[in-house]
Amino acid sequence: MRRTLSLLSALVAVAGLTSGVAVAAAKTPKVLVIGLDGARFDKLIAADTPNVHALANRGFVSRSSLYGSGMAPTVSGPGWSTILTGVWPDKHKVKDNSFTGNDLASHPSWLARAETANPALDTYAAVDWTPIGDRILRTGQDRKFVLNGDSAGYEKTDEQVAVDAEKHLKQDKADASFVYFGQTDIAGHEHGADSSQYEASLRTDDALIGRLLAAVDARADRANEDWLIMISADHGHTASGGHGGDSPEERMTFVIAAGGAVPAGTPAVAPKIVDIAPTVLRHLGIAAPAVYDGYPLGAVPSDVFDSAVLKSRQDETGVPAGVLGWTHDAPGGWTVRNASGMPAGVTEWQGWAFTTDDFWTRTAPGQQREANARARGVFAVADPDEWDDKGSPSSRGTFDSSLVSPSLDVSGKSTVDVAFVSHYRQEGTQRGALTASFDGGPEQNVLAYGPESGTANKAGDVLSVPTSASVRVPAGARSVKLTWRLYAAGNDWYWAVDAPRFSTR
Repeated sequence: MRRTLSLLSALVAVAGLTSGVAVAAAKTPKVLVIGLDGARFDKLIAADTPNVHALANRGFVSRSSLYGSGMAPTVSGPGWSTILTGVWPDKHKVKDNSFTGNDLASHPSWLARAETANPALDTYAAVDWTPIGDRILRTGQDRKFVLNGDSAGYEKTDEQVAVDAEKHLKQDKADASFVYFGQTDIAGHEHGADSSQYEASLRTDDALIGRLLAAVDARADRANEDWLIMISADHGHTASGGHGGDSPEERMTFVIAAGGAVPAGTPAVAPKIVDIAPTVLRHLGIAAPAVYDGYPLGAVPSDVFDSAVLKSRQDETGVPAGVLGWTHDAPGGWTVRNASGMPAGVTEWQGWAFTTDDFWTRTAPGQQREANARARGVFAVADPDEWDDKGSPSSRGTFDSSLVSPSLDVSGKSTVDVAFVSHYRQEGTQRGALTASFDGGPEQNVLAYGPESGTANKAGDVLSVPTSASVRVPAGARSVKLTWRLYAAGNDWYWAVDAPRFSTR
């Protein structure tokens, strides 16, 4: 009798029944990413775009910022390459719309990675800017619909893209799809982002998005599918039209997403467009490659600097008064220590400060601060270039400031590992150093930057680089503090540091 009952229990489990309650079968994951070329986030949200608003209201929505000078201009080639490959331009090496010298062969699209990981997936792309189809998506889709909007006109070809995509989304397996519309970028070039024509193009985009969403909802097995829908853009536009530069309006992009494991609401720390690819792969159950620069939405590691309480401008009158973006009050046990003889300069940059991309890049656009793409949220900056802009303090002395970590327990350990994002520009006699002090003892050099350090490239710059080092723990040591010091600097450049991580072994 006991064996018969066991067999019956097994049959019940197979049938998906437990204690008389049906167990829901897992839904099939599906992904649709929609690209809107040149769509500025603020204009998109302000416009009459009900389908975009409905998606944002039930999911995730956030403005984001691109790289800028020092990494790549804000144009379509680098933008779409970044969205589709999950890595920044310094990896995929698309630096303009010519695609000259690119390394896309080493960094395939997320569609291609999905196809490789699971050939049974139905992968699809529909675009009407041919370089996307010919260069970025040259392989890795089961079907690809490519038109040339440059010659035929994007209003016409966007409609054709929508028709093909609607059919695909209604009738095919449609496991992973990318659909691109280009007409808003043309409206921006011809009329400017402040124009009625630009707003009208955003409304047209919204209508096309509505058609795609309706096609998804009309699927025969929609109730058993888990759809992740994402929308993003490759760059923004100036008020009068155009892009490629470093202004906040040209660097403006966004991520809107709903479905799967994507959290709802507006995050405290803005995402990056490199987060789209790993979010797609997570939803499809595919491991993201280690080379990716992004994280799935909702899975970005916490960063102690993001707890800093920021202020509005004081001396930096070029920054809008409403932009909160700096403080010298170090968070979470960190300390800022300025040399006693360091002259006073611009208040915001009187030693290491905690700041944001939006605040820092507005202080002096076009000086490669925008290339600090791997920093997120709040990061630490020592900026003698801006410090010197009030009263020329470098004529009276040098910039010398240290950022000191909390004390870390190393009892019984042999090694301390430190990792952080470093964005450093070298000029003149300026030097940067990472040092370690055990039990309050003398500073030991760990890393060095400067004119003869040998750690930088020939120009002295190390821009937005994941950096790591290991330090041997002396016998019997119980604690260590790590210090980032920028010194011997006049009207020179800067050092930005983000996401410090420590471990012992």
